[in-house]
Amino acid sequence: MRFSYGVPMSCPLNPAFTAAPALSALAVQAEQAGFDAAYVTEHPAPSQRWREAGGHDALDPFVALAVMSYATTRLRLLTNLTVVAYRNPFLLAKASSTLDVLSGGRLTLGAGVGYMKSEFAALGVDFETRNARFDEYLQVLKLAWLGETINFEGTFVSARGVTPYPPTAQRPGPPIWLGGNSKLTRRRVAEQADGWMPMPSARGSGGVPLETLEDLTDLLAYLHAHAASVGRTTPIDVMCVLPGPAADAADASTIDTVKRLAEVGVTWLAVNGKGETPDEARAFIERFGSRVIGQL
Repeated sequence: MRFSYGVPMSCPLNPAFTAAPALSALAVQAEQAGFDAAYVTEHPAPSQRWREAGGHDALDPFVALAVMSYATTRLRLLTNLTVVAYRNPFLLAKASSTLDVLSGGRLTLGAGVGYMKSEFAALGVDFETRNARFDEYLQVLKLAWLGETINFEGTFVSARGVTPYPPTAQRPGPPIWLGGNSKLTRRRVAEQADGWMPMPSARGSGGVPLETLEDLTDLLAYLHAHAASVGRTTPIDVMCVLPGPAADAADASTIDTVKRLAEVGVTWLAVNGKGETPDEARAFIERFGSRVIGQL
């Protein structure tokens, strides 16, 4: 099992975590505590209604992760997650390849289709075409990461003789992990990606429910069955969010939770950071590292 640390989220975003020295210190502490990655989420134009209903603010993940990469040497950098349709794929390729090169090949691109209609509208992207855009943009992104001349004619992208630069440090590109619980997402993971990030979802909320270990087992069964049906033989990383109370406790029950998740095929755990101040956040990292990571 590997662990990814999430920068504490709030609404509004706590200014204590928006200074470069604070982000750098969190990254260093996470690396020293045994975390294998750090992640930053993305919401470029969230609605006020969503923010007031329990949403959160976020820094730009590519900029924030670049700051964190400069202070560390092995910590992987995860966007958790960037909505692919929000950006022209060549702009997404530029940001992601730059981060991958500057970090020495440590980027993992966590990506998703997106769900917030108001944010799509604010960014001038048609919400109804998000799935079609996702598939086409992902195709263009992978080509752009190679740093070779591209001729591409699609529904949304027309590129003739363009050469994106720089190519990514990781070849043929950084790992791509897709977030979401739908069957379509899991099919995409099996066919086009390297990892899956299932999202906790309560029954009756409108999405595919994920509340229990049994729910996760069922979702994984479909993922692996589809991977086998398309002839995939390479492994698929699976990153789940470690439940909040378990992460806070950092005791024997947390160890048991981690082991049970590993038994069903989870390879990574996302640990949402805690703390109102940088000192509290670093204390949480140290505590989790010694009581959980160090005990496995």
